[in-house]
Amino acid sequence: MDRYTSFMDSASLRSEPSTVALDTYPASPPPEALIAGFPHPPSRARNHEDQPPNLTPKPSLKTLRRNYMIHELPLLHEPNPYYNNDIDQQQFHPIEEPGLSYDLIAPAPADDAAPLHSLERLADLMFSSEHMLSILSNPSYLARFREFLLEERPRSLSLLTYYLTARKALLAIDYANALVRSVIDAPPATIATPDPVVGQVAHPVLHRRVTEALEALTAEELPAFITARCISLTSRVVEERVRGTLPPKFQGASDALAEVFCLTDPSRRDNPIIFASEEFHRTTQYGMDYVLGRNCRFLQGPKTNPNSVRRIREGIEAGRHHSELFLNYRRDGSPFMNLLQCAPLCDSRGTVRYFIGAQIDVSGLAMDGAQMESLRALQAKQRRAEARAAEDARDEDSMEIIQPDEGRPKDEFRQLIELFSPRELNVTHEVGGTLFHPSAVSSAAGMLDRGSWQAMSRTWSMVEDEAIRDREVKESMWRGSLTGVYENYLLVRPYPSLRILFTSPALQIPGMLQSSFLSRIGSSSTVREELLEALKGGRSVTARIKWVTRYNTQGRDRWVHCTPLLASNGEVGVWMVVVVDDE
Repeated sequence: MDRYTSFMDSASLRSEPSTVALDTYPASPPPEALIAGFPHPPSRARNHEDQPPNLTPKPSLKTLRRNYMIHELPLLHEPNPYYNNDIDQQQFHPIEEPGLSYDLIAPAPADDAAPLHSLERLADLMFSSEHMLSILSNPSYLARFREFLLEERPRSLSLLTYYLTARKALLAIDYANALVRSVIDAPPATIATPDPVVGQVAHPVLHRRVTEALEALTAEELPAFITARCISLTSRVVEERVRGTLPPKFQGASDALAEVFCLTDPSRRDNPIIFASEEFHRTTQYGMDYVLGRNCRFLQGPKTNPNSVRRIREGIEAGRHHSELFLNYRRDGSPFMNLLQCAPLCDSRGTVRYFIGAQIDVSGLAMDGAQMESLRALQAKQRRAEARAAEDARDEDSMEIIQPDEGRPKDEFRQLIELFSPRELNVTHEVGGTLFHPSAVSSAAGMLDRGSWQAMSRTWSMVEDEAIRDREVKESMWRGSLTGVYENYLLVRPYPSLRILFTSPALQIPGMLQSSFLSRIGSSSTVREELLEALKGGRSVTARIKWVTRYNTQGRDRWVHCTPLLASNGEVGVWMVVVVDDE
């Protein structure tokens, strides 16, 4: 990956149509080409009226540091490298059948199911119980997952604790069975017993409980964990796109960032789309006549996760924000990984009037493993297994290359102690082996006698209760909030009104609703005029402005990215304005 150490600062205002096809951009345009067509506001300090504006002010230290780190941003969507359209099309060549055949192409074998698109296969793996199990079985992955639950979904901590405890109990039985196999079922000759073997202990109910807990974590908590990860990554990319500091490698796919929006009306039957941006139509390939008046479910397809659909429906019915990453389908049937955020838009009385939906195609990010080590490790393991299977098929006598920790399964005791808590490990260290090495009873044993396990349980329960209370307070305050880069947004009436109708909770201060959008812009007259011209013409526009409120009359440096959402007559129905801090 190329590294970027410096970038030309963007102009304070950029305006561009949102109808340029993605593939018309050059792969790596020079920085000066990126701002060639943008109107340039005057410099804030001019020595003479005829002096040209200074378009390249000296960047701040924060800007330099931010630009230096841009190379770490992930690519969000790109052509699918695992899908070979030429090969897949060969099966549809016409044939000439002799006799009275009705075949136009070679018929598919009866046992030949339709092949999955590589993105569909990846979605199956990403949201699979195997992926959840790989997270739960790795200390570092599990620590991040537990931290996520504690911060975002504290009510689910009890489910994680239940699973780990049930699995520990099951592994304890497995360890007891291992002792029986290795020792108890091979008694010394001096022991006369009519029973040849003790046999294994089976606990089907416990097995079922462990499986059910794993399935519950996979269905609800794993998608939320992956979605939060994608929101964090995409927010960085969208912010840089809005600020104009996106590296050239992203320009071919940057048009749709902070551009794919739709507005739905829950007061109408089936909550249909009433306004949508041009990028929404281009991303989904569905025209305006088809989209407007329909519920968003037309984007669902054969591999769309029904649990994802259910969660979105429940969020809308409850009138709260919801984020979800799931598989959608374009009009031509091709899948794309859709990162969707939707939030209610409330009037001054708190009544839900509409829902705003913001989407980002993150197929490329998903194909790259969503920058999740757990998924990348699982993909690598799958590829190695496929390679070994193919090699074995060619030569059964071939020698396998054993990867570290592969081919050497962990024994039952190791699997058990990996689930020990720090308290259990401490007790094991203090009193373990006492019968083999007699010593005085340790303090750890005394702690057990005083019911330390109950005390530990109460302490962890208090942590969970506090996390739940904190989360409930946040949810009540940020009911209509999107997350990540969309945390600050406005819905503005089209020209000539340009009044602010709805805002995110972060921007909702007294006097904001029904105020003039331009009254919040404290920049130079040139920036205001060119911003107004873009809003008049219905063009997407990005501007670096001074954000003015009654509490800050000097203004705060921010970027605004304005996207028109179009009505059925092609006119602008409302503007979606994403607000991004300058630093």
